[in-house]
Amino acid sequence: MTSAWPLLWLLAQAAAATDPASGAPGAAPATTPPVAPAPPPPAPAPAAPPPRAAPPPRPVLVPVNQTPFRLSLNYVRVLHEDGDLANPALSTNAVGIDLAFPSNTYVRNHLGLGHQWESAGTYSARGFRIDLISLGYPIPLASSSQSSFRLDLEPILTVVRGELMFVNGGGRVFRMESGFSLELSAAVRRWFLAVSAGIDFRYWVYETGGSLTGFTRVVPLRVAIGREF
Repeated sequence: MTSAWPLLWLLAQAAAATDPASGAPGAAPATTPPVAPAPPPPAPAPAAPPPRAAPPPRPVLVPVNQTPFRLSLNYVRVLHEDGDLANPALSTNAVGIDLAFPSNTYVRNHLGLGHQWESAGTYSARGFRIDLISLGYPIPLASSSQSSFRLDLEPILTVVRGELMFVNGGGRVFRMESGFSLELSAAVRRWFLAVSAGIDFRYWVYETGGSLTGFTRVVPLRVAIGREF
């Protein structure tokens, strides 16, 4: 029996050498440590918001003319005058042009330039009649798009009117007036015919001999023909 122990020991050593999972005699079998999981990738940064779109450009508002430009040839006849600065026997006539300027409101400005002549007995004079500041407010009465017809009534306020007369034989007369009139006009294809009547107030007269103030009523009648542009 004693001779068999060395043989058994050699066999045990050979068996331990041939077993790769066994370590030193009496040692526990080796184990592989667990591998730590890889950390998750960092979250992507939030995308930048898209640039704010530029606001659309505001439309340019171009004023629309409510009334067109009007050019007319007119004739004026003074029917009657009375008062402190009047001469009832005076016969007064005038021929001139009237310019009604376009406006983007319903009020339009008038400028009147005319040649005036007057006479009474042996007295006669010629000169200029100027409506310097006049404001009109045309009111449509009727219109037709098919025939391009339009009928308007226009109240006209004359703020400043001047008359500069040169007397035959020498001397000058300058008058200042204001007034109000109503004009009825019919327009067809930009051509128009107008008739107006009203009342003017004369308040100052300057003559070669001196200056006079007072109050005079003057009743004129005006006929005009012209074109719109």
